[in-house]
Amino acid sequence: MALTILEKGFAATVQDLGRSGYQRFGIIVGGVMDPPAAKLANWLVANPETAALIEFSFMGPSVLFTDDTLFAVTGADCCPELNGRKIHTGKPYLARVGQILAIRGLVSGSRGYLAVSGGVDTPVWFGSRSTYMRAGMGGYKGRLLVEHDRIPVGKPSRLAEKLMGSITGSDFGERWFFSLRRIYHGIHTIRVMPDTLWARFTEQSRTAFLNEEYQVTASSDRMGYRLEGEALALSEPLEMYSEAVTNGSIQVPPGGQPIILMTDHQSTGGYPRIAQVASVDLPLLAQLPPNSRIIFQKISVEEAENLLLRKQDYLKVLRKRVTQKLESLVP
Repeated sequence: MALTILEKGFAATVQDLGRSGYQRFGIIVGGVMDPPAAKLANWLVANPETAALIEFSFMGPSVLFTDDTLFAVTGADCCPELNGRKIHTGKPYLARVGQILAIRGLVSGSRGYLAVSGGVDTPVWFGSRSTYMRAGMGGYKGRLLVEHDRIPVGKPSRLAEKLMGSITGSDFGERWFFSLRRIYHGIHTIRVMPDTLWARFTEQSRTAFLNEEYQVTASSDRMGYRLEGEALALSEPLEMYSEAVTNGSIQVPPGGQPIILMTDHQSTGGYPRIAQVASVDLPLLAQLPPNSRIIFQKISVEEAENLLLRKQDYLKVLRKRVTQKLESLVP
């Protein structure tokens, strides 16, 4: 089984939930920018949530199905079409041999996900199929997808096979769909925790950081979001060794404009860090396009942990409901 890329879209790559445990060797975790959206896509086609899929940014690809395939599109709002017929995000569809899925431009948000039953079956590298472009490894040949790429697909799960064997039309979901209930326009509040060097920044900088708007610039990518707003400064010069950084670390380079490290961040960094984005807000942050406006809100580590636990509980319920719905469709 395979997918053939007809139009590459923008920055489409093979991704999964990342390769953990190798950052100490300089190998990034990487993976999808918006894990909840990627997990939902996999749940909708009866895949394990760890299955590899296609992530795209701003402009989705067009793909030719060379076998009957259960698929779903999630993440940013868009208007996909299957053989010229409009379909929806957040629900599974059955594509027949020779049919074409065209995703094209996104309406709201930045990242979309295309999951297929069986998952993308590219080679595993250090425990993951995620694309690590700076190393030219992982994913599909370690690079962005381009026209005429033939992307291998694995064997569908038993539930997916039963669904494909029992349904007659492509849209078997009728009127139901599943959503993560997000809004991507307006000013977004991003919750943060002070980093260890918080007190080394001037009082004026700390006040500005929590009260002024910052804008996501066009010089932002999977490695980091460069912000524009009130410049931040240390109280006095500070010589630092490079230290381990993580997804959501907020660095302040000499120019004073913050950088939020994102999924493809380097393993260590030498700029002072003023704060750390709460994990619960990273998926939303990953969906914000250039020119988005954000405000930072300081919370405690305990509050961040509780927010993340509540989010995980919500996702567990969502996964259960998706699975129950799919199972109810099998005769």
